[in-house]
Amino acid sequence: MARNRLKNPQQLMTAQQLRHFADFSEQHAHWQQCIGAALTELQLAPLRSHVQVLNVRANTLIIQVASAAVAQRLKTVQGRIITHFADGARTEIKAIDWRIQPKPLNSPDKIEKAELKQSDTVNTLRQQALLCEEPLRSQLLALADKYQRSEGL
Repeated sequence: MARNRLKNPQQLMTAQQLRHFADFSEQHAHWQQCIGAALTELQLAPLRSHVQVLNVRANTLIIQVASAAVAQRLKTVQGRIITHFADGARTEIKAIDWRIQPKPLNSPDKIEKAELKQSDTVNTLRQQALLCEEPLRSQLLALADKYQRSEGL
């Protein structure tokens, strides 16, 4: 009996299946851009890294979030998210289905945070202070100065 040779991915999938996958991948990237733009317009840009569009099915936007707290925060502006997303994606959306999927403990985000240098922390505090109003601005700047002195930077 002849042995079946392993096939490469192009042989396994027909041209039509590959085109369907490519179209969905393109559409998914566009949806992700639309949700990012919607969050930015709603002044929720810091939450962008915690939100991912999974799919749009039967006029329902399916969104995965990193925690219940993020989901609850976004549910308060759900109507506005639907409006902004539908305008950008040119898709009629009537509802949002929230899926909560916490990031694993050893996710790249956690590793990056652990590897931050002290100077990065000071710079981040100073940058955040520029975005805040008083009295938080002066408190963040004081904290950055204190951290910088304690680390001898």
